[in-house]
Amino acid sequence: MNHIKNFFKEKGLYLFCLALVFAATAAGILALRSVVNNMTELTQLRKDALQEDSTWDQPDTAVNNPASDVPEPTSTPSAPPSASDAASGASSAPAAASAAPSATAAPSAQPAASSAFWQGEPAAAFSGDELVYNETLGDWRTHNGADYAAKTGDAVTPKQPGKVTAVREDALWGGVVEVTDAGGLVWRYCGLTDPEVKTGDEVSVADTLGKVGEIPAELHAEPHIHLECLKDGAYQDPAA
Repeated sequence: MNHIKNFFKEKGLYLFCLALVFAATAAGILALRSVVNNMTELTQLRKDALQEDSTWDQPDTAVNNPASDVPEPTSTPSAPPSASDAASGASSAPAAASAAPSATAAPSAQPAASSAFWQGEPAAAFSGDELVYNETLGDWRTHNGADYAAKTGDAVTPKQPGKVTAVREDALWGGVVEVTDAGGLVWRYCGLTDPEVKTGDEVSVADTLGKVGEIPAELHAEPHIHLECLKDGAYQDPAA
């Protein structure tokens, strides 16, 4: 009996620890079995739900129905009716201006291409005090001259005879030649290249001022000559 008591005294701590290990192991096994059982039940529930066809059956929604209050895009900015009419009239006129040369014979002493500039209707008319939209510069401004449709490289002769009072290059209007006639009107030919006259020259309607080039301020328009007419420094309508 004493041997047993001594054994328990000596080995009691070890036996107690061993018992705790067994108890913890058993508790872990029971917990694991509980988790496995719960997972099995959840899986079965999902299978039952699928078999009962419990998916959401909402029809597709049409997405191609545009809002009724969306404004239509415009190619030109909004403007007073008078300014818009002038701008639209300018864009439709080049065809009529280019067709005019075939209907009118040029004088024998004047190059045919040049005479066509002044005998046809302007592609873009003189606007006076009315603002028109400039597509190249992207703003509203007065159109101080008249644009006559032409082909790049055509020879340009004066609309009126007179004296050359200026030959220069302009950042907005390209090559510019000014001719002052006998009545004191200044005729300004813009968009010229290869000028064939110099300041002080006397020119007739048969003389060539230069050739049709480009106008930086009106590059969005078809090739043309921008003609201005000034009386005492005030712009006049060249076509009138």
